[in-house]
Amino acid sequence: QQRKIKMLFSLIFTFLILVFDVQAKSKERSLTTQLLEDYCVSGRPVKDDGTTVDVKFGVTLQYIENLDIAKQSLTGYYWLNLKWTDEYLSWDNTDGQVLKDIRLRAEDIWLPDIEIYNMLKREDLRTRDTVVVTSDGSVTWIPSYKITSLCTMDTTSYPFDEQTCELKFGSWVYDGLKMNLTLTDDSMDLGTYVSNSDWELVSAAGKRNTVVYECCPEPYLDLGFDIKLRRIVH
Repeated sequence: QQRKIKMLFSLIFTFLILVFDVQAKSKERSLTTQLLEDYCVSGRPVKDDGTTVDVKFGVTLQYIENLDIAKQSLTGYYWLNLKWTDEYLSWDNTDGQVLKDIRLRAEDIWLPDIEIYNMLKREDLRTRDTVVVTSDGSVTWIPSYKITSLCTMDTTSYPFDEQTCELKFGSWVYDGLKMNLTLTDDSMDLGTYVSNSDWELVSAAGKRNTVVYECCPEPYLDLGFDIKLRRIVH
């Protein structure tokens, strides 16, 4: 009799685990379906057209692959870090029973159209981009790229020369009233940087630039990073 009771409790316990597991999974699936059901990828994620989308932007420099004097170009590996709020991707989590965050495919939601103005070539290092969305609508997107950019160099002091290459990021279609770009930090994140054998990385300072043209009252923003390199004499 006791053996039968133990078996019964074991079956009930297993059943409950399966039920809770299915419920947990179904919450994520249901929430994802609900959020994306009538979602518009091309429209800014605001419910009032007069609202500005604030985008925080940072760059992690992983590695400098090559500084090509002849081609006047810099090739490096970078992680971009973008954060903003999507008013259409928030949900009620006050009871603590609903998921705090979910993962979505980047292609399924609106993304800031950040481009590199002085880019020659860009290679995506991820096979599939995803974003992390929290219940208050905060979105974090960290794409990784191999980027070759233009860099004007001066070798007058060769072989004791220093070169400064700028990477300039900005929106292709939005002015500063539609999308406000700000720096996460005043320089690139160098915490995981791998040294180059030919060039010492001196600094990678960032700055925010605002341009107002005579024709238009709207400000146009860009974020520039000056990568300063010093040649290593072998």
